Amino acid sequence: MSDTNQKTAFMFMPDISGFTRFIGETEIEHSTHIIKELLEIIVDENKLNMEVLEIEGDAVFFIRFGNLPSASEIIEQAKTIFIKFHQHLLAYESRRICQCGACRTANKLTLKFVIHSGSVGSYHVKDHHKIIGKDVILLHRLMKNSIPEHEYLLFTEPFYGDLEPAKLNGQNLSTVDGCEEYDSIIVPFKYISINHWLNEIETPVTDSVTRYEGLVPVISASKIIHSPAEKIISYLADLFKRTEWMAGINKIEFISNEKINQAGTIHKCILSNNSVNVFKSNYFNTNDNEYTLIEIDQEKKAFGNQFNVERLSSASSKVTMQFLIKNKPINKVMFQILKKNKMEKNMSKSLRNLAEKFNS
Repeated sequence: MSDTNQKTAFMFMPDISGFTRFIGETEIEHSTHIIKELLEIIVDENKLNMEVLEIEGDAVFFIRFGNLPSASEIIEQAKTIFIKFHQHLLAYESRRICQCGACRTANKLTLKFVIHSGSVGSYHVKDHHKIIGKDVILLHRLMKNSIPEHEYLLFTEPFYGDLEPAKLNGQNLSTVDGCEEYDSIIVPFKYISINHWLNEIETPVTDSVTRYEGLVPVISASKIIHSPAEKIISYLADLFKRTEWMAGINKIEFISNEKINQAGTIHKCILSNNSVNVFKSNYFNTNDNEYTLIEIDQEKKAFGNQFNVERLSSASSKVTMQFLIKNKPINKVMFQILKKNKMEKNMSKSLRNLAEKFNS
C-alpha cells in the first residue's frame, strides 16, 4: 500500500432510500433484484465521465479528478439519472405481479444526490483503488442530514458561486440554505428540491399484456390453504419456486432479462419428460378479494395455466388452478384422449404440495 499526493476531486453520490427492511426470504431476494437494477441504471447514465469508486449499499460513489463540472452540468446529470430511475419504477409497478412487501413498496423509493469537492488522498490494495481524506468523510456524513425532503440535490460550498439563478440557465430551480454540525464544526450547504421533476415523467404503457380470450379451461382444481392471499400469489408467481411444488416440472429458466416474474415475463418450462414449453405471463389482475394470473404458451397461444387466489379471511384463501386450451373441438377431443388424466393427477398433487408448504 502506498499513499499518493493529495488531489482535488469532484464527488457525486446518488443514494436510494425508502425500502422497509423486510426479514422474509422473498422480500430480501426481490429487494436485492430491484436495487441492483436501479444501481445499474445510475451507473449506466454516467454522462460526466466519472469513475465509479464504490457501490455502497444503496448508493453509488462517483469521483472525478481535474476541472469541476458546472452546477448546470451536475443538475443535468442528476436529472437524467432521476428520470430514468423513476421511469423504471413506474414501469415495474405497471407490470408488477408479486405482492411481497418489497415489490409493493418499490414505487415509494426515492433518490437524493450529495455533491461535494475537496482534497483527497488515494492508495491501492492490489487491484482496489481507495480514497481517503476528511472531505471523503464529510461527503458520507452529509448523507444523513436534517433536510425535510426525500429527493434533492445537496451542494457544498465549492459550488455556491455556480448556483446563482443567472448561472442555472433558466432551469427554474431555487436553492435553500442548510447546515449540519459534525464534531462541533458547522458545515453549510445549499439544497435544491427535485420532486417536481416527477411531473415530467410519462406513465409507461405496459407491453400489450391483456387477457387472451381464445382459451377455455378444460381441467380445474381448488384447495383451501391457510395463509394470506398476498403471500400465496407471490409464491405462485415466483418462477424460481415452481419446482418446489408443481408436479411434473424439472426446471424453470428465464428468457426475459428481469429476474422477478412480471406481466410480460417469458420463461422456459422444462418438464419431467424433457419436453419444453415457453410461457409468457400474459395477464394479471387484482381486486379486493381475488388475484388472477394467466400464463400462455408464447409460440402458438394454444394452451396455458390460470391461477386464482381468493381471499376467504386474513389468514385463509381458496387457490384454484386451471389448464386452458384453445377453444376448438379438435383441441378438446385430443386433450381428453391424450393428456387429461395425467394432468389432473399432476394438478391435484401440485395443490397438495402447495398446501403442505403453507400449512406445515
